[in-house]
Amino acid sequence: MRSLRFGVVSTLCMAAALVVGCASGPKPLTRAENRAAFAEWNDADYRYRVGAGDELSLNFLVNPELNARLVVGPDGRVLLPLAGPLKVSGLTSEEVNTALARSYGAVLRNPQVEALVTSYGSSQIYIGGEVRLPGVHQVKGDLNAAQAVMLAGGFQDTARTGKVVVLRQRVGDRRLAMRVVDVADMLSTADNSQNFPLLPGDLVFVPRSRIAEVDLFVAQYITGVLPFSRNFNVNRGDGVVN
Repeated sequence: MRSLRFGVVSTLCMAAALVVGCASGPKPLTRAENRAAFAEWNDADYRYRVGAGDELSLNFLVNPELNARLVVGPDGRVLLPLAGPLKVSGLTSEEVNTALARSYGAVLRNPQVEALVTSYGSSQIYIGGEVRLPGVHQVKGDLNAAQAVMLAGGFQDTARTGKVVVLRQRVGDRRLAMRVVDVADMLSTADNSQNFPLLPGDLVFVPRSRIAEVDLFVAQYITGVLPFSRNFNVNRGDGVVN
């Protein structure tokens, strides 16, 4: 447990160093070191992928008698009325709709069907740092970083509102990606460039101007709570925070 905690602390402190600097940790990475150490955060990571336990609302335009609510099973499949089982786990909403059209195309003429995710099987995000209600919070619909902070009671007076960190474990290779968001700018302007949806399992960390309490944060909200390996890599996104 000690080595696990040390590994997580080191990684988060390295991430924090990119934001505001870590008093006792490594120096902020240079641009070249940042590119070498971190995996890429790309647009595919912003799109929710269906998982076991999610509930889908199946809606037909021409055949409403086939409308149904379906729960994704542990094997990643749903049982479609009339068309049988279909694996949807790991697919985006657009990919699910394409798969539905293909499945129903075998039994219906010109099927017009779509599925919406109405509830998440793993509908939790983790919000920590300088917020008033840190801990695990439920995701209900689309939620961005600014809304997550509000969900956690808002900023503490000591929060650095322009350097909020979003951590996400990537689906494909299980590495940890990180993006820094200027929540203060999101709340004061109409700029949507940072308005990406959080996904279940994301972690939002609001730092102070100094990250002296990272060790405590990790002990309370990461170690033993998040399914992260101590050997994960971190990505801060495009560019480097100065």
